[in-house]
Amino acid sequence: MFLTSNKDERECRFHAEHCEDKARLQSDPQLRQDFLEMQQRWLSLARSYEFLDRLQLLSAVEAKIKDVRLVINDAA
Repeated sequence: MFLTSNKDERECRFHAEHCEDKARLQSDPQLRQDFLEMQQRWLSLARSYEFLDRLQLLSAVEAKIKDVRLVINDAA
């Protein structure tokens, strides 16, 4: 299991694991494939949430850097 901080991302990964478990239990190859494809869609959504979190963090860091530069320039 992945360690994540975002609730939505964790939920997506939970559903992906559930799909993987269901796929393992299927005797019908088509149903197994359907569950594995659904697992990949859940993982893709989880990665989207992860990307969004990283982008928001990067934006916050950039904003802080801008604030620090303004203070430094004002002091100079």
